[in-house]
Amino acid sequence: MKHYILLFISLSFSVSIFAQPAAGDSVFSKVTTKRARVARYSYLLDTTIKQYLLDPLNEDNEGEWSEAFWGMELLQYKDDFTKQKLAVAWSKAIQLSDEFQKDLLEATFSLYVKEFKPQVLQLMHQTKSSGIFIRCAEYVLRADPVNGKATIATLIQQKFPADTSTGMQILKSRIAKKVQPLPPLKDIFNKDFLSGQTIIYSLQRSNRDYAGLVIIRQPDGSFLKDSSGNYFHTSQLARAITAYPFYITNGNTPQGILRFSGFDVSRLLFIGPTPNLQLQLPFEASTSAFFADSTLNVLWSAALYASLLPASWKNYNGIYESFYAGKMGRSAVIMHGTTIDPEFYKAETYYPQTPSFGCLCSYEQWNDSGYRLNSNQQKIVDALNSIGSSSGYVVVIDLNDKKNKVDITEIKDLLDEEDR
Repeated sequence: MKHYILLFISLSFSVSIFAQPAAGDSVFSKVTTKRARVARYSYLLDTTIKQYLLDPLNEDNEGEWSEAFWGMELLQYKDDFTKQKLAVAWSKAIQLSDEFQKDLLEATFSLYVKEFKPQVLQLMHQTKSSGIFIRCAEYVLRADPVNGKATIATLIQQKFPADTSTGMQILKSRIAKKVQPLPPLKDIFNKDFLSGQTIIYSLQRSNRDYAGLVIIRQPDGSFLKDSSGNYFHTSQLARAITAYPFYITNGNTPQGILRFSGFDVSRLLFIGPTPNLQLQLPFEASTSAFFADSTLNVLWSAALYASLLPASWKNYNGIYESFYAGKMGRSAVIMHGTTIDPEFYKAETYYPQTPSFGCLCSYEQWNDSGYRLNSNQQKIVDALNSIGSSSGYVVVIDLNDKKNKVDITEIKDLLDEEDR
């Protein structure tokens, strides 16, 4: 959320159901005009990145360097100059604040898969902070999954033998990861799961570089269809710009169950004026709010969360990510549109989708005059309004690791079976 606020500051200078908004859509965002996008890119590159990084790094200007790192993440920008400046930052990292180290790790994780492994390993050995250690470990685990696991396990035992924090327990489970088969989708699509509730399913790939798919189950248990009799569906990205795993702040959207409770319009310019869905994780919402039961007056527990799940899903680790992300303190994971210029990401597999800092982000297209042309987010809002639903649940599921976007044909037979 810190980066969202910075983006707001840096930019301040400057229908029938399911129908796609026409070119004359009155929804307008000043930051999507061609002039604003050119100015934004120039400001981020020439000022936030290149100018800030020219100053010698020290404890007095580490904040400016952190803003430059954030700009590099947002634009997914890297060249010889910025790589050399990252190397400078890594040479001084241990002398600077924990917050700076986290920002440096985040930018490095976002932009370089393995190039900074020696520097990250060094910090992982030196740090006394479990939060920084975990971020270092995730970089090493991705850069060298075979040897990295043993190194991380040994260092945990040496440096944090008594650490029973949620984050450290998750890291331990990730380095000892056993692949679990996905439980039957039919059980979590079934009308008896969260009976009587509206459920928005966001079906994703485990590799979040590929776009997922949204479908909606109505309170009567049937899946929503459009006026042509086809199942309502639209694409959605659950990838964070950082690519961090679910339990780290600004990481990918966690799998699992989230509470949906109403709509809002964000004041953050990068999200834009299309209504967003207000979501809450366990712990972020009280148990009474999450279960929509004012008489429920108990604390959160894994067993309580499990009570929501079908029997076949209770032992599936992936579906508990939202629970543990909430326990780690993650919050403000919402479902929203986007005014970010997709051209930042034209080389990525998820293009023209735009990543977020951990939310469920839906594609939107804007013309050079700042008016909205297409909006998958508005499709979702219109679909919910058509059935009078302003609350319910969002269930995020990674289907598999296929290297392509999720398509409705993959689940159509299951939906047909549920609708019989």
